[in-house]
Amino acid sequence: MEYVSTLSCTPIDLTEYCNEQDLEACALKFKILNNVLCILRIYRPPVGNFETFIHLLESLLNKLYTNSINVIICGDVNISYLKASNHKIKLNSLLATYGLYSAVNFPTRVTKHSSTAIDNIFMNKKSNSNYSIESLINGLSDHDAQILVLVLQNINILS
Repeated sequence: MEYVSTLSCTPIDLTEYCNEQDLEACALKFKILNNVLCILRIYRPPVGNFETFIHLLESLLNKLYTNSINVIICGDVNISYLKASNHKIKLNSLLATYGLYSAVNFPTRVTKHSSTAIDNIFMNKKSNSNYSIESLINGLSDHDAQILVLVLQNINILS
């Protein structure tokens, strides 16, 4: 198995989809042999308008998504995936239309009074069936990091 330690990437301009109060996003596109991978990083501020967030994210995904690009979303969505909620249902419904599903099932922010999974990684689990995700307490933030190890066609990508 060949390991890729350095990758060339292309930034994607998402300025028109970003609104500081509702959605912040950035993306990079990687070409690795026969694979095109797009890593989309998002942040949904907790005080923003949820409907605006959903609308902007849908528009953004319409721009990025094609059958030939493997889109992986990671970020702080400020929706706990450890409990049921209308926001979680709406976000899951939107992402499912693009074949994207939540992959984090452990707490990502633990305080004295709560334990939530508000940070997540969303991906197509059929296209990305060989992966692992784990938590990393980094001490730099009140959120734990998530480490995704993804294997694509005999190439191991560490992120």
